[in-house]
Amino acid sequence: MQDQPLETELTPASPALAPERWSQLAASVGLRADEPVVVALSGGADSTYLLHVLAAARPRPRLLAVHVDHGLRGAESRADAEFCRGLCRTLGVPFAREHVELDPRAENLEARARTARYRALCSAADAAGIGVIATGHHADDSLETLLLRWTRGSELAGFSGVPARTRLAPARGGADELNPTARELLVARPLHALRREEVREALRGTGRAWREDASNAASAFSRNRLRHALLPALESACDPEALEHLREFARSVEALEAQCARWTASIVWGPPRFASARRGPFDARLGGSLAREQLERLSTPLLRRALARLLLEGTGRIPRRASLERVVEALTGARTGEISLSGGWRLALRREYVHLDPPRPAAVAEPALPEGRRTRGPQGEFAFDRAAAESVELAVPGRAALPDGRVVHAAFVEPPAGADVPRTAECVELDADGLAGPLCVRAPRPGDRFHALGAPGSRPLGRFLRDAGIPRHDRDRMALVCSGGELLWVAGLRPSEPRRVWSGTRRRLRLTLEGAASG
Repeated sequence: MQDQPLETELTPASPALAPERWSQLAASVGLRADEPVVVALSGGADSTYLLHVLAAARPRPRLLAVHVDHGLRGAESRADAEFCRGLCRTLGVPFAREHVELDPRAENLEARARTARYRALCSAADAAGIGVIATGHHADDSLETLLLRWTRGSELAGFSGVPARTRLAPARGGADELNPTARELLVARPLHALRREEVREALRGTGRAWREDASNAASAFSRNRLRHALLPALESACDPEALEHLREFARSVEALEAQCARWTASIVWGPPRFASARRGPFDARLGGSLAREQLERLSTPLLRRALARLLLEGTGRIPRRASLERVVEALTGARTGEISLSGGWRLALRREYVHLDPPRPAAVAEPALPEGRRTRGPQGEFAFDRAAAESVELAVPGRAALPDGRVVHAAFVEPPAGADVPRTAECVELDADGLAGPLCVRAPRPGDRFHALGAPGSRPLGRFLRDAGIPRHDRDRMALVCSGGELLWVAGLRPSEPRRVWSGTRRRLRLTLEGAASG
């Protein structure tokens, strides 16, 4: 570890650290010069230079420097943190030190360290009420990323290197998400056009110190091997301008990506279809649905590109190449079915729609009941025992709580003659005359049949749910309201035709589904 002394009196600034320098760099990544910023401060040359530029800005934006301590290098890690703390004290910049725990013996240390670092930065930014995180990535970092993706395999979008700005969507619950907060955050890379040596020369020319991470020379990391072996070999074996030609290639790909984006940007996830029938409040907005035709009209390269972006947006995870190819093959082959994705996500391909569904949530409204038990709560409230598909009584008036947070309510109503009949996904009214027995709520069972409103006759419930577009893995989440052996309502989807309200109806049964996702 090379430790340069911390300056106590800064030498006069050069143009590279002039007060107007930040406004120039901010504009290059679409930021306002006065926008509050969290600086990811490692203590290395790049982040140190970025902090100096921001601290020299006039007027200075609101700043918070965050040092993420991975604790992997013992005393060197502690010395890095103290250097950053002292630098911020000298510059009058608020400082925060975030600790993350990593097992140095586990696989993919680089990737795990990156994930932990971004999660810590996002949490600190959210706690400070700041929406922008600025990192010290420069042009050489982008070139190294380009070559790493090239050697490991990448879609076209990967060959544009590290983007100048990246939006991190709010958390969806995955352990490997970069942003664990409930708000969208922007990662900006204001040094993206600078070379590594340009940054260091700007610091040397004004006497600014920085820390050199000894692990940057370790051959255990693929980026280091590329930086110290492959790049010099390319420069030696080819034209001296070979690396600049590679950067130009990345810029060309980025321009092509911008054009491709104009063709596919309008393809986005809509709300999950029939969400109230199969989603509670805790997974209401996760995933989504879109018309299959939007994807099938694309050429295969554009389809692959659009899917990669859609799956990343929907799940917060970069899709595995094998999973992406399965989806492409299914769509181009006009096939239906379900494809499992990492993290428990599922993609259901139907004839007309594509549904992205999240991992199944744990029961939240009531503890799980032992098989065969029924539990009655106050005011006729019952827990819904899905595990045993056990029917539970629904008093009138009364309510039945489902484990995912939804609640079914029942009441008799006697509206004036000619009153409209409510018929939404969450509220229906049925003819209550001559009900065969008390109401109950239960999950679907083998052999169930249903005569849906508007249908010519009854048919197997499974076929009805399939034709309605309910994915197979969600069909056990359906709540059925029954009376005796009669299925009155598939909650959130369709009421029964034989129980349609008509002119002779004297009393109506109103059923509502509360706490469900709409859609």
